[in-house]
Amino acid sequence: MAEKRIGEIELLEDLTIKQAIEPDKVIIVVLDGKRGIARKCEAVEHGSTIIETVNGKSKKITFIESYLT
Repeated sequence: MAEKRIGEIELLEDLTIKQAIEPDKVIIVVLDGKRGIARKCEAVEHGSTIIETVNGKSKKITFIESYLT
């Protein structure tokens, strides 16, 4: 079973977030004000992390991983 790569970030009462920096990781935070949600994911180590939108709303995150040889 694939590990879930995208996680929800809890919104505070005033719709802000509190997110800690995670050592040795690049975390991407998506704040979608149209849908009222906040999400996070870890960027791939080698490759691309693409955030796609539809009608101004975050819709899809694509991970394209490559490997160094």
